[in-house]
Amino acid sequence: MNNPAPTYCLDSTFRRRLREFTDEFISSGYDRFSREFNGLDRYIEQALKDDCGERLRRTPKVKYLLEMVSFQILDDLNREAFNTAPKTLLVIPDCLSLHNPDCLKEDGPFGDICRQCTPSCQANQMVALADRYNIPAVFSKRNLEQQLKHYRDELGDYGVIGVACINMLAAGMRSAAEVEVPARGVLLNFSGCEHWQNQPCASEFSMTWLEEILTEKYGKPHKTTDSR
Repeated sequence: MNNPAPTYCLDSTFRRRLREFTDEFISSGYDRFSREFNGLDRYIEQALKDDCGERLRRTPKVKYLLEMVSFQILDDLNREAFNTAPKTLLVIPDCLSLHNPDCLKEDGPFGDICRQCTPSCQANQMVALADRYNIPAVFSKRNLEQQLKHYRDELGDYGVIGVACINMLAAGMRSAAEVEVPARGVLLNFSGCEHWQNQPCASEFSMTWLEEILTEKYGKPHKTTDSR
């Protein structure tokens, strides 16, 4: 080609090399995360047999790997913009409230508000951490883009931290990108909601991971800091 394209330019070997790279990536990924994915094949096989109507349960194993790596790449890409955005919103996954079946969260048009009714609930702990940094924390809404647009109008220039499962977090970060909000995230250790469990339980995540993201942006929290 005399006048190559200004970005990438595929040659005749590209398709073969892409296939080889993808196969190597999948094989090495399954090997590296064999402990985390130990029960996944059985889970998916049972979901296909049950045909319970929960589409997410039938997610192919390779999609977990793809979305996990997608999350990490998006998190890296958004890091600088998130850290320089003057304000922050913390989005809580609804499945954390299952610590208490009588959760007292308050309905809100742009995200329910945790009332910290149960000390052991991680939603409570997330709100307590947000309070230390003087940043808002709300439960996620199904229409995430609408929720993020509302807080852009309310907060101005801000970044968002989402906590979600492997199959949802990268998707949420893509939605945030659509409304030009830099997003970082923390993966749930496991998914406990009714989409994944016949008997739902509270999901869990690493509070230390969340604290590290906030500390990187703001430093150690101070009660007098006004980061809103």
